[in-house]
Amino acid sequence: MLVRFDRQERLYKAIRLIRPVHLNVSRTMEKLLQGAGISVAERAVLELLCEKPLTVPEAARQLSMKRQFVQRVAAGLISKGLIEKTPNPEHRRAYFCAPTAAGRDLFEAIHRRELETLHAVLGDINQTEVVVALRVMMRIDAAFEALAEANEGREERL
Repeated sequence: MLVRFDRQERLYKAIRLIRPVHLNVSRTMEKLLQGAGISVAERAVLELLCEKPLTVPEAARQLSMKRQFVQRVAAGLISKGLIEKTPNPEHRRAYFCAPTAAGRDLFEAIHRRELETLHAVLGDINQTEVVVALRVMMRIDAAFEALAEANEGREERL
């Protein structure tokens, strides 16, 4: 029997894997974060802020999360002394969130453990495979982000 290669069906199978991969990565991250004093969501926000200070709305957009949720996460990180509010010269009320030294140190330690885990379980994946996977995932993300934004615009007009 001849099996026909169907690109769309294979792409669909790849997209179907996103949710279980995300859930398994999240469960693994929860285990890696035990004892660190932060949640998976706090870790995601802290990572983003270690790259560059952002306002809560900017962080929410980059993480594709609701602003109110990111606001609660940021408040938790502030109360733990891991991020701090810094003035935003362009907007009085929308302050920047930036990591404290303790927040940066914590994220670096967590990230080192993550990289060690990745090397232990996926060290055999070569650079070409990683580059191709990144390219495909970035295209999928961009396409569905555009669809989501178009759908949100349509809902607002109704």
